[in-house]
Amino acid sequence: MPSRKSQPKISCLYGPTNTYMISTPVGELQLVSCPKGLHSLGQHSDLNDENFRPDYSVPVEILSQLYQDNGYVYKPAMQCVDWLKDYFNKSSEPGTVPLPPACLSISKKGSFTSKVWQTLPKLVPFGQSISYGRLAELCDNPKACRAVGHAMSENPLMLIMPCHRVIQTGGNLGNYHKGTRNSIKVWLLKHEGNIH
Repeated sequence: MPSRKSQPKISCLYGPTNTYMISTPVGELQLVSCPKGLHSLGQHSDLNDENFRPDYSVPVEILSQLYQDNGYVYKPAMQCVDWLKDYFNKSSEPGTVPLPPACLSISKKGSFTSKVWQTLPKLVPFGQSISYGRLAELCDNPKACRAVGHAMSENPLMLIMPCHRVIQTGGNLGNYHKGTRNSIKVWLLKHEGNIH
């Protein structure tokens, strides 16, 4: 885990943030949360298509956290861990655990990006995919395909905000993490049963 000196300073109106490292079948994820909601969830920046090695035998669990707490102050982080366990558990029907809340401070209220981020997880559940164009239509701006793509590229919450489910019209999968992690997108879509 990065040292405290290298941790980005995140200011939040709802309280201090805490940073967690979580093991998952798709590698270690870094989670940042305040007491009200999640700020970010993502893979290490050095992960790419060449070194991606998924492993279902890896349990979802907290490996470390920057600041110690009692597990209650950062309830959204604990909810996120429970949600990740549910997401990767192939023996149960995913979706039984509700999505952890995102902190209101991570998006500009009323912006098109915010609308995309709210619409995608609500209307495109586990096992489904959607085109950029269709998502733009659902956000009341059918010509905003590129803006949807931009919103996906700025997504701070991997898996929670399922940008991997957004594909090109015609069925091409499109890029993931600006084209550096396309194999991860393929794996996630296979995990969800979208592709075989």
